[in-house]
Amino acid sequence: MTNLWIEGGSRSGKTKEIVQRFCDWAETDFAYQSNPQAASQKVLVLTVDSQQRRELSDRLTMAAHGSYPVTAITPISFFRDEVRLFWTLLVKKLDFKAQFPLLLRVENEQELANKLWKNRMETGTLLMEGVGRDRLVRRLLDLFLLAAYGGREINEIPAILNAGIETNAIDNLEDTENKILEQWQEIGEALLEWRKYCWDRGLLTYGIITDLFAHYLLPNPQYQRKLKERFRYIIVDRADEMPAIACDLCKFLIENGAIGMFTFNPDGSARLGLGADPEYWQELKSECEIINLPHADNTLGAEVAESVLQVVNEPILQFIEPYANIRSIESVSRAKLFRNVAETIAEAIASGEVKASDIAIFVPGLDNIAKYAITEILRKKNISIESLDDQRPLSSSAQVRSLLTLLALVYPHLGNLISRDHIAEMLVVLTDEIDPVRAGLLAQYCFAPHPDNPQLLPTEIYNQWNRLGYAATQAYENLRQWIEQQSRTLIPPLIPLILIDRAINTFFKPRKPSYEHTSVFQSLIETAQYYWQFKRRLDSNYEYSDDDFIPDFIQLIRKETVSSNPYLPSTHQNSIVLANIFQYRMARLFHPWQFWLDASSDLWLQGGTASLFGAPLFLKGWNGERWTIENQREADMQRLQRLLRDLLDRTGDRLYLCHSELSTNGQIQNGVLLPLIEISTTISS
Repeated sequence: MTNLWIEGGSRSGKTKEIVQRFCDWAETDFAYQSNPQAASQKVLVLTVDSQQRRELSDRLTMAAHGSYPVTAITPISFFRDEVRLFWTLLVKKLDFKAQFPLLLRVENEQELANKLWKNRMETGTLLMEGVGRDRLVRRLLDLFLLAAYGGREINEIPAILNAGIETNAIDNLEDTENKILEQWQEIGEALLEWRKYCWDRGLLTYGIITDLFAHYLLPNPQYQRKLKERFRYIIVDRADEMPAIACDLCKFLIENGAIGMFTFNPDGSARLGLGADPEYWQELKSECEIINLPHADNTLGAEVAESVLQVVNEPILQFIEPYANIRSIESVSRAKLFRNVAETIAEAIASGEVKASDIAIFVPGLDNIAKYAITEILRKKNISIESLDDQRPLSSSAQVRSLLTLLALVYPHLGNLISRDHIAEMLVVLTDEIDPVRAGLLAQYCFAPHPDNPQLLPTEIYNQWNRLGYAATQAYENLRQWIEQQSRTLIPPLIPLILIDRAINTFFKPRKPSYEHTSVFQSLIETAQYYWQFKRRLDSNYEYSDDDFIPDFIQLIRKETVSSNPYLPSTHQNSIVLANIFQYRMARLFHPWQFWLDASSDLWLQGGTASLFGAPLFLKGWNGERWTIENQREADMQRLQRLLRDLLDRTGDRLYLCHSELSTNGQIQNGVLLPLIEISTTISS
């Protein structure tokens, strides 16, 4: 058997080819082993994300009729599992403290790094011009992860940034071409301090995990022997979305006799800028038999992709008749545009021309205004719409905010964290009998604020208590007595978790909460449980009645750094999909009709949040020179070309370019897709 490199555009059948070749492996190899199922466990399957992992794993299992289970996993999850599995090897190699490693969540990583670097940032030694403290911390942690993805050591980061990032300061110095700016040196020192801090406490982040795997585990001869024994086959679905260190893993396995199968989408690379290194992966092509799959012929891209790219690249030189299947919806204001789009969709669905499930709407950077406006307008027309991979902060839930207020009432010294507005909201959310008006009266007259001991007072102190009504009074008194009872029974160490659970069972469970609310409660409990464990690791003598813990937890949730997905795990059968471009591409969806909102926006040419600071400098192919504005423009245009091909290949029959002359801030929009809008068929309002 030979290694296979399967290359093709979107919907060209790459995954189908993987499944077929896997069945060939099963018939020609696994079936003849003494233990076929054990043989199939020697197959390592790497996928881009958890959703694709589940889908590919299911397809392989079904194709083999469940006889040959495989290990399907994402690269970062594989690195995490390997670091945990061989932790004792790392303890011996790096002289760690012998303790079981604890994986930090992103919000805990951010909080801890912020505290660790507090003095550096306050003294001004650790800074970037125009970058706030929280954003700076996130940027440094991302640099750590990018370096680990690219197989770079931390101590290389200052030199890389110094060589690649344009700055004005170095131009004013003489004879300093090779001098590393103090700013970059400070970043390198801060990241080394962060790594040592995590190593000493057994804390794992994605950056720490990848760094340990790349520099201390994969090169280890003892680990390499185990790796060769465990995996004889490797499947990588969408290598164009994978980091370079995963390619190094595959190279090692292939060099030691493993058989590999790789798919690659030249129009993909959506994660380029987030750690993916598609150019480096192509080095494996020389070791493989290459299978080039033709473009899908049942998509809009097969008809118009080439001419669309010509129009976008050289608009002045092109004269093309308007496309029949590319139409534009135009308006002056963005608000009017949303209504025009909704009307077009509603009319098409009402006429039976298209189903809701055949429509996708996406935006380059889906903002809350667009999400809310489109969703509300369509829902008023009884059209279901579902946001793709929509993650909302836990603090956006009134139920969660009410539980946090409850914590501040039960525990002492937390009065500064609650206000009368918090109390009024809690009274409305935790009871069915208290309406907003009565809740406002109770918060105004029956709440006694105090920094150490805030209290809910009996209703009798309100001289017009008769205005509250019997039902509201009873509900309030029951809640007040419940809070007093919990305050008298504070028993460390797990009382906060128990309190949250009791409150959910007492106030919400009898009302049969929806799946959305249940998932939010689950996320809150998991976050609280994890936070307790995290704090306990930082201080083995930590007591959960400590005054610092609960306020830190409340503020963490209120900062909106913890999120959950409140929607059902699978989309409705007849719902419109709403997403940003990155989410849509990563989900590999296909719809007969697509609506591109803000088609004239400059955001189509920009990577936005899908591109991290300094990402091009950590690619294996970086030439060591300055990353200039011209380099960025060229990279943006290449990304746009891939994006347009990819999206057009995911469109079946019709594309609507939705354009408003003015953006949200009132500026004229003159984006790169404007020439395409001008030659499309315009739909009158």
